[in-house]
Amino acid sequence: MGYLSILVLFVAVAGAVLLFTPLGARPLTALFPVGEVAPIDFTALQLTAKPNQYLLCPPDLCAADPHGFSPVFDIPPARLRERWQAVAAAQPRMALLAEYDGGMQIDYVVRTARFRFPDIITVRFVPVPPAQSTIAVYSRSIYGRSDLGVNRARVEAWLGVLRQEP
Repeated sequence: MGYLSILVLFVAVAGAVLLFTPLGARPLTALFPVGEVAPIDFTALQLTAKPNQYLLCPPDLCAADPHGFSPVFDIPPARLRERWQAVAAAQPRMALLAEYDGGMQIDYVVRTARFRFPDIITVRFVPVPPAQSTIAVYSRSIYGRSDLGVNRARVEAWLGVLRQEP
């Protein structure tokens, strides 16, 4: 019976280290890999039946019915990209995955605090003539079915920051 108690204590301590200390970040990240992320074509994108995704799109860009429509910003796409990157860089556990089309489309991965589950965020910067821009954003979880609204909240929070900046 003593060995079983020691084993249970060891498992509990190991679990606490994995979940509540920085030492656990690396093994949990390895346990939940991102895998290969294919570039998103917003004009052909089809959403899955799972609720763990959120799509924000300008009218007439996305093939899928978006969850919301993107605002138009009174700045050119390159400036919107700079502002978006500043917002993304300020997020914890965020990493750049890939850039496409000369940086006009970017993939990021952000991981949850406890279990390090990865979510993928793809953003495309879209020019709106003559000198404005908008974005398409697709935020989705890799693992699980529900995200408790995290992807939607993330996109809306980042847009809130973008709207506040001059």
